[in-house]
Amino acid sequence: MASPFAPRLGTNYCPTGEEVLQIEALLVEPSLRLKGLDDEIAELQKAIDKLTEERNNLSIYVDGHKALISPVRRLPLDIIEEIFVACIPTHRNCVMSASEAPVLLGRICSSWRTISLSTPRLWAKLHIVEPSRWRFGSSNALVDDKVAQRLDTMKMWLGRSGQCPLSISLQSGPDYDSPPSTPTETSGQFLQELIPFARRWQHIRLAMSPVVFKELAHLTAEDVPMLESVAVHPQHQYPSAGVPWEHFGMLSSPRICSFAATGNSFPLSLFNPQILPLCWNLLTDLTIDGPTWQSPMSSGAMLQTMSHCTQLRTCKLVINDLGNPDLSHYSPVALPFLHTLELEFGTTPGSPVSRLLDWLSLPELRDFTLHGHTIMPHYLVSFFGLCPRLESVSIDSNSFSKNSLLENLRGLPPTTRHLTIHDISHGSGDPLAASLDDKALEVLTPASGISTCCPALESLTITYCSLISDSALLGFIQGRMAIADDSEVGHTATLKRVEIQFNRRMTLDVMPSLKPFIETGGLEVLISYISSRSTQFSPWQGLVDAPSPWAYSDDW
Repeated sequence: MASPFAPRLGTNYCPTGEEVLQIEALLVEPSLRLKGLDDEIAELQKAIDKLTEERNNLSIYVDGHKALISPVRRLPLDIIEEIFVACIPTHRNCVMSASEAPVLLGRICSSWRTISLSTPRLWAKLHIVEPSRWRFGSSNALVDDKVAQRLDTMKMWLGRSGQCPLSISLQSGPDYDSPPSTPTETSGQFLQELIPFARRWQHIRLAMSPVVFKELAHLTAEDVPMLESVAVHPQHQYPSAGVPWEHFGMLSSPRICSFAATGNSFPLSLFNPQILPLCWNLLTDLTIDGPTWQSPMSSGAMLQTMSHCTQLRTCKLVINDLGNPDLSHYSPVALPFLHTLELEFGTTPGSPVSRLLDWLSLPELRDFTLHGHTIMPHYLVSFFGLCPRLESVSIDSNSFSKNSLLENLRGLPPTTRHLTIHDISHGSGDPLAASLDDKALEVLTPASGISTCCPALESLTITYCSLISDSALLGFIQGRMAIADDSEVGHTATLKRVEIQFNRRMTLDVMPSLKPFIETGGLEVLISYISSRSTQFSPWQGLVDAPSPWAYSDDW
């Protein structure tokens, strides 16, 4: 509608008295029309509401009858059971929670509850958490009630498992009110209730006070005929003499193929495989981890142990050499089936890791991880040369000097597909620690006339780096993705994923340049930077209601 006041609309103009009268007269007819439209809308809304009510009633009728003929109601019982079993976590045991299977499955409807309660496989995995009696926590009465509740739930849960092999993990926190040599009554309660099910233990993981482990000392291999894996992680606040392994006859069970323990579960001396009554030649998975300063495993002990484990497939060890180890009197160790090896070394003046690795023959190794700080350069080129199937390498930058890092990158086998570098040396102040900078990416960036390092590389992950520039990263990705167009190279680009976590601010936005590779080449790029800090010159400084210094943006 045309209006003589159109130029004034939406402004702060104040009309004169005469203009006020003109505006009032101008609005008479439009106001009447507006009221008429409101009345029409109200009538139509009544009709719509009536139709909506009728539609909802019909929908309830139709949906109710459709539910009766839904396919899920006609699924055979065995199919439903398999679907239920597929809902169980595969990477850990089930927890006592109604938010996930199997408890959640019994809360959908009565028929599903009946099925879930009568399917023993759903209840064959259980993670048990012992309530801790914190010094500044809940009252003893409240903890006692929670303990009783979980004990009842545990017995009911395992009672539903029928005769299925059991996977159980028991987690207890440290009891700060107990003397270091006194087991908590609660830990003993839970373990004592689990022991009657020992004949069905298949996988057992125990994280509790080391003193409580004596409850297991009377078990023999005959008492645990199904036992295949054992994990022991003592929980305590005080120095301990470790777990009395020599009394654990259950470890001699011939079906145990996986063993894991933390360093503090052993006496504070060099590791000796003879203290464990394991059938070492049957182990396929071995883990001795924990803080390096707690590890009893030396380089020599590692060679001695691995020489007994010829069937190993995966191995994770924490090495703590207290001096310069003499490995000359050890024999080379051949592990023909080992495909995953993870080593972590403490900071010692001992020999380089490469000297230890030279004693290993690992023809099937595919996944290699090396953690830890070093004060000596490690050159792994000869080791890499003896691993013809190596595909995944994960290293810490401070495990190498700068020169040895570059040399080892150049020596990676051509089969390497996944490379991860944890840059944790920045700011350490150690002149021998590697500085992960542009030169490292230059080694991995294809160059004309030079054979490409790691031609099969599919993924590169670098964490917490500060010295790699955005331009070097862009050059690396562009070089890798352009390799398909280089006829001299003779193969196509393999890079599929790049993840970089920068411990600095962005200096160059590389994503626009990478857009063609992402959209057409299927490349996945994840780049993150630390948040930029805004100015600290706040005009609110000194006031009780001053905003957070991280939120300043428009202050003067």
